[in-house]
Amino acid sequence: MRNLLYTILILLFSGCSTEIEDPEPFVPLPIGPGGCNPKDICCFDLSEKSGVYDLFSSWEFAGFQTISNGHETLDNLTCLARNAVFALGGEDYDNLFKVTLQFSNEDSKISACENWAAFNLRTFSNKITGCYSSSEAGSLSMLTPEKGIEYIPNYASTTLPVSVFEDDFLKAIQSVESYEIKGNKLYLSSKGIREKLLFIANEN
Repeated sequence: MRNLLYTILILLFSGCSTEIEDPEPFVPLPIGPGGCNPKDICCFDLSEKSGVYDLFSSWEFAGFQTISNGHETLDNLTCLARNAVFALGGEDYDNLFKVTLQFSNEDSKISACENWAAFNLRTFSNKITGCYSSSEAGSLSMLTPEKGIEYIPNYASTTLPVSVFEDDFLKAIQSVESYEIKGNKLYLSSKGIREKLLFIANEN
C-alpha cells in the first residue's frame, strides 16, 4: 500500500513539474542626452550649457541641490512628489508636469508688493503670483502674499510627498536671499536652508 502511494506521488509530481526556462537576457535601458534614461522623470541633464540666460529666462525646477566633492545631487522629496503626480495623472510621458518660475520686469499689481516686480510660479498644487526685488550683485528677495496663491488640486495633491514638497518649497522661496546664474542654471539660496533651489532654463 505504501509502495503504491509512493508510486502515485512520484507520478503526480513528475506530471506537475515544468521545464525551467532560461532567464531572459538583460537589456539595459536606453540613455538619452545628458546621460538620462528618457523614462526616468527625475533625471535632469546637469551639464552646464552655454547661451544667453538671465533672470527673465523661463526656468524649470529640478530639485533641492547639494554639492559634495564637486558632485551635484538632487533631493529625493522632489522626485517622490514628481512620481506621485506622474503616476496618478495617467503616466503621460509626453506631457510631464513641470514646476516653473518666470520673473517679470513689470511691477506687481498686488497691493502688498508696491514698487516690486512680479513673478509667476507654478508648483504641483499651486499657482503663485508673487513679487521680488533683486540687484545685479545677486541679492534677491521674494514675497508670496496669500492673495497671490491659488490652490489648484489634482489627484496627487493630498499625497504625503506632494504635501511636504509644497510646504518645503514655499518656505524656501519665501526665504530666498540671493541668486546666481551659471550657464543655463539658476541657483537660489535661502536663509537657513543648506540646499540650493536649482532651476534649469526651459528650452521648450
